[in-house]
Amino acid sequence: MLPRLLTVFAIALLTPWWMSSTLAQAQPDRTVLTIHWGPEEFPGTSVVDAAIREALLSPADVPLRYYSEYLETEEFPSEAASLAFRDYIREKFAGRRIDLVIANSTPALQFALRHRLDLFPDVPIVFAAGSLPGVTIGTTPPGITGVLSDAAWAETLELALSLHPSVRRVFVVAQAPTSDSYDERIRAALAPFSDRVQITYINEPSVPDLLDAVKAVPAQSLIFYARYTPEDSESIVYPDEVVRLMVQASPVPIYTSADRFFGTGVVGGMISGSRAIGTRVGELARQILDGTRPEDLPIREASVVPTFDWRQLQRWGLDAARLPPGSDVRFRVATPFESYRPYVIGTTIVVVVQLLLIAGLLTQRASRRRAEATVLAREATLRTSYQRIRTLAGRLINAQEVARAGFARDLHDGMSQELAGVSMLVNALKSSSGHIQDVPTQQALSRLQDETRGILERVHRLSHELHPANLRLLGLAATLQAHCNEVARLHGVQVNVTTDGDLRDVHTETAVSLFRIAQESLQNGVEHGGARQFTVSLTRSAEHVELTVTDDGRGFDLEAVRRDGRGLGLVSIEERAHAVGGDVQIVTGPGAGTTIRVRCPVAIPGER
Repeated sequence: MLPRLLTVFAIALLTPWWMSSTLAQAQPDRTVLTIHWGPEEFPGTSVVDAAIREALLSPADVPLRYYSEYLETEEFPSEAASLAFRDYIREKFAGRRIDLVIANSTPALQFALRHRLDLFPDVPIVFAAGSLPGVTIGTTPPGITGVLSDAAWAETLELALSLHPSVRRVFVVAQAPTSDSYDERIRAALAPFSDRVQITYINEPSVPDLLDAVKAVPAQSLIFYARYTPEDSESIVYPDEVVRLMVQASPVPIYTSADRFFGTGVVGGMISGSRAIGTRVGELARQILDGTRPEDLPIREASVVPTFDWRQLQRWGLDAARLPPGSDVRFRVATPFESYRPYVIGTTIVVVVQLLLIAGLLTQRASRRRAEATVLAREATLRTSYQRIRTLAGRLINAQEVARAGFARDLHDGMSQELAGVSMLVNALKSSSGHIQDVPTQQALSRLQDETRGILERVHRLSHELHPANLRLLGLAATLQAHCNEVARLHGVQVNVTTDGDLRDVHTETAVSLFRIAQESLQNGVEHGGARQFTVSLTRSAEHVELTVTDDGRGFDLEAVRRDGRGLGLVSIEERAHAVGGDVQIVTGPGAGTTIRVRCPVAIPGER
C-alpha cells in the first residue's frame, strides 16, 4: 500500500513540470526582425533598438529570436541599396518564418511595405515613423500598427522664440538629399512663422561651406537644426557630427527637435524621446506576439516634451524659471550641496552644534568674567569701605579725644578758674566783718553772683552742645532758632532762619540728625570757611522735611577733600542723613561759599 501512495505522490509532483516542458518544446521559437534606416552606429539607432529588445524580451520564459538589420539607403544609392537589402534579407532568412517585422523610420517602413509580399507576406508590422502608412504608400494595408513620431519642427521653433523674444531672424539647417519631399515638409511646417521672423534656409553642399555660413549668422538670431547630409557623396558624416561642429562655430543658440542630437551642444527643443518610442514599439510587438490583432492596437502619436540641456542654458544665460512647466532638463550639473547633501547636512549640524557649544562656553565665560569683575569690584568696594571705616574710626576716636580735651579744657580753664574765684570770694566773705550790708561785702556778693551765673551759663552751654534737651521740650524749629541765635551772639555773625510747614510731628531721631547737621554746618562755616552770613531754611513738604544751610565763606574743593580723606564733618553730615533715610547735596567751590541741602522723610523708614 505504501509503495503505491509514494508512486502517486511522485507522479503528482512531476506532472506540472512534465507538462510545461512538453508545451515549451511544442511551442516554436518566434522570430522578430527589426529594420533600421541608418547604420548600426547611426545616432539614436542603438537607443531605439535597445529599448525594443528590453520590452520584447522582458518575459524571459517565452522563446524569441530577435534580429536587427540596417537599410542604409542614406549612405548608398537609394534604389540599389534597397534592392540589395531585399536580396540580403531573402537569402539570410530563407527557410525561417518571420513572425513580426518592426520598421524604425519612414524609409524602413516604406521598404517593409514595398517588399512585404515577397519577403514576409501577411506578417504584422509595427513601425516608428514620421508619417502614416497611408501617406507613405497611398493606402493603409491590414496588420499594421505603430507609433507616429513626426518631428515637432513648428513646436520647437515656437518654444525657441518664446525664450528669445528679441530674435528677428531664424536660420534653418534642413538638408536630406536622399529623403523624398523632406525639404517641402519642413518648409510647410515653418511657413506660419514667416510673419514673425525672417526665416533663412542654409543649403550648402559641403560641411565647410555650412560652417562658414553658420559663423556668419548675425546677432539676435537663432539656428534651427533639423538634419544635414552633404551633397558630396564621397564624404561620410553623420548629422550628430555636423551639429557638434556647428555648435563650435555658431555665435547664437541652436535648437533641434531630434532626441539623438541632445548632448552635442544644442539648447533644446520639443522632443519625442528615442527610448520612449522604442519601448512603446516593443510593447506593441509583445502584445501582437501574445495574440492581439494589430488592428486592435491604435496608432498613437509619440508625446513631445520640452527638453533642454542645462549646460547650454547656463552658457546662453537662460533662466530655468522661464522654461515651460514639465520641462525635461538634462545634463544638469549637481551643485556641491546636491552632490554631497548628506555630508553637507551632517557637517552643518556638527558645526551648528559646535557653534552653539562655543557660544554657550563664551557666554558662560563672559558671565563668569562679569561675576569675577563684580566680585573684584565688590571686594575693592569692601576693601575701600573697610579702609574708610578704619580711617573714620580712627578719626572719630581722635575727634572724640579732641572733644574730650576741649571739654576738659573748658572745665579746667573756664569752670575751674571760675570755681576757684568763687572759692576765694567765699573765703573772703568768711573773714569779713559779718555785716552783710557793708559795701565790701555787697560787692563780694555781687561778684560771687556774677561768677556763679557765668558758671551756670557755661554748664548750660556745654550740656546743650552734648545733648539738646530742648528738642524734646520745644521742638526742632524753636531749638534750631535758639542755637542759631547763640551762634550769632558768640561768634558775631549774622544768621537768618526761616521755617515753613508743620514740624511738630517730625520723628525725634530725624529732628536730632537735622539739628546736628545744622550745628555742624554752622560750626564748619565759622571755623573753616570764615563765613560772616548764614541762611538756614527748614521746610516741611508732604512726607519730607528739608534743611538748607548756606554761607558766604571761602568754600572748598569738594572732590579734593573727599579724595584726601579730610572733611570729617562732611562725612558726619552724610552719615547722619543716611541713618534716617535722607540724602545730602553739597554745593561748593573755592571762593563760592557753601550750600548744604538735606532732605529726610518725616518718619524713619521701616517704622510706623
